[in-house]
Amino acid sequence: MRRLGSEAGHWDGVARERFSKSPPDILSEHKKKTHLHLLARWADLKGSEWILKTDLFEEASGPDQFLFDLGQKNNRIIGIDISREIVAQAKRRASQHNVDSSKYLCCDVRYLPLKSDSIDLIISNSTLDHFSSEEDISVALRELARILRVNGTLILTMDNKQNLTYPPYVFIRIWMKLGLAPYFIGRTLSLAELRRILEQEGLSVEESTAIFHYPHPDGLVRLLERLLHWLSRGKLDNAMREGLNLLDRLEKKSTRYLTGRYIAVKAVKKICSNLMSR
Repeated sequence: MRRLGSEAGHWDGVARERFSKSPPDILSEHKKKTHLHLLARWADLKGSEWILKTDLFEEASGPDQFLFDLGQKNNRIIGIDISREIVAQAKRRASQHNVDSSKYLCCDVRYLPLKSDSIDLIISNSTLDHFSSEEDISVALRELARILRVNGTLILTMDNKQNLTYPPYVFIRIWMKLGLAPYFIGRTLSLAELRRILEQEGLSVEESTAIFHYPHPDGLVRLLERLLHWLSRGKLDNAMREGLNLLDRLEKKSTRYLTGRYIAVKAVKKICSNLMSR
């Protein structure tokens, strides 16, 4: 496992280098819409007393953030991130949207400064797939289970290694060493592995699916989007949006785990954390 200081430093660097250069784009717009749709299906946003989001990357970077939208419905939201730079930028952007950011904290999802059984809803969108080992993912899941109240809900998404275009991790490492990845890409779990760990921690997976049905790598897809936008002077933007909407229909197919970029689960806590076996 990489040291915590180096992990935070990495994400601080990403924040300083990239977030000021994040103009709106169609893929980010689509990601935001997809996340909000998933939450509308699976979460009780208004009825949750306390909500936790496990990173603030989108809220700091801009186009695909959705936490500020949730803040219009419920202001009892805690946002966390390992990077001080990301937390600071998310706070600045929250103020621009008239959203309360007083409960945005800098901390590690593996070591949460929150009481056990204190959170009603946890939203973890592609946070845990940025660790260097599956053990780190397990530690983070244990922490999320600890702070979740009985009958509380965890909505979690992770990279889907069953996706037909998801490369072997050795190629991902090469991609990162060549400087072609915008940030550290970590390990992930299969749906079966994720379900097993969650059940060990007292959570029952009630729903699962796969979302974002376009191929890897993300950088090439975004390059193609920018190229089509430039060549058509924006005239193909709506066609690209419709194309992404059509690809979303693959979620209803039995082959969705072969085409979706992320696995998504809704898990509900069934037993009190102090009764869980370790």
